[in-house]
Amino acid sequence: MRSKFFFILIGLSGILLLALLWRTVGLVWLNLPGLVLVVGGTLLASVIGHSAQPVRDLLRRLPTLFHAPATIPGDDYKRFLQVADLCRRGNVRSAEKAAMAIQQPFLRAGTRLALDRHNGEELGRMLQWRIRRQKESDNGDIRILRTMATFAPAFGMLGTLLGLVWLLGDLGQAGLDYIGVAMGFALMSTLYGLLAANLLFRPLALKLEDRSRQQLLQMNFLMDAILMLYERQHPVLIGEFLNSMPPEASGHSNDAGLRPLSLQRLRA
Repeated sequence: MRSKFFFILIGLSGILLLALLWRTVGLVWLNLPGLVLVVGGTLLASVIGHSAQPVRDLLRRLPTLFHAPATIPGDDYKRFLQVADLCRRGNVRSAEKAAMAIQQPFLRAGTRLALDRHNGEELGRMLQWRIRRQKESDNGDIRILRTMATFAPAFGMLGTLLGLVWLLGDLGQAGLDYIGVAMGFALMSTLYGLLAANLLFRPLALKLEDRSRQQLLQMNFLMDAILMLYERQHPVLIGEFLNSMPPEASGHSNDAGLRPLSLQRLRA
């Protein structure tokens, strides 16, 4: 609810800004050729630098960055502790069925691997590989966003230079009113580039960095819990470890009521 109110506030602020621009300068602020040059040039340069597929995938995922990050369902903690309790009592088949009900992909895959009794070093390597793959994917998206933030002002300046060249070509037969309007029109390209870099690409890169740090911290906590399951440690000990998970790792700003249930309640 709080995040929805925040985005509604941003939308209303944007509408108010556009209304003020329309009232003060009319259509002078609208430079469609400059906007196309900034957006198209930035995308083209990013595709050349990083190839088309990563850029396309990032653009497809961009809307999800404006949503709240995915959290671990509270029931997954309960199911994980059920698996640990069933394994401790030797009921491996029921533990496998409980593991299949876990929704969080990393926790579900790690729990199934731990139940298959892989070698401990192999299990650790597979979990670490999944974490490294997630980290490399996030870093690739962050690099693309930072590349876009670098190229957007450059193409904005290019649009301004092209506009000035066109203005100077008509300078001999143009009046002062025309020169002022044309100069403002040309400079809007630079404004588009600066706005795109500092209000879109750089903030998105910072947001993705924070989200990636939170997700990697979460995955490392879950990996330790999975290794504790592999070592057949007591479910109470595993539950206390999960209770110690910080809010930024669990994905909940307030994890009251979402912590793992006690072993007595699991057996009830």
